[in-house]
Amino acid sequence: MNKLNQVNFFKTKQIQPLDLSGGISINSDDTTIKSFKDTICDMVSEMNEVTKKPEKLTADFIQGNADIHDVMAAVAKSELTVQAATTITGKILQTYEKIMQIQI
Repeated sequence: MNKLNQVNFFKTKQIQPLDLSGGISINSDDTTIKSFKDTICDMVSEMNEVTKKPEKLTADFIQGNADIHDVMAAVAKSELTVQAATTITGKILQTYEKIMQIQI
């Protein structure tokens, strides 16, 4: 890949170089730069909301205000979210351990 193609690639993907003060930065659609920490925090808060939804829908179902299909879909989505979070956490820890084994 020549220099011109590299520049065009970074412009189209909106990728920012490594920012050592705040970690890896990525431009999102709203042109704000988010650090890795902020991205993980957002993902955790979204996971928290997804895992609370089945409880609310179950309470609504008991009162007759929700459909059982909605409850089951929310439970399945919650399970998948927790499985994905567990997998991602494991991969992050494996990567951290590999980085710590690198000899400098």
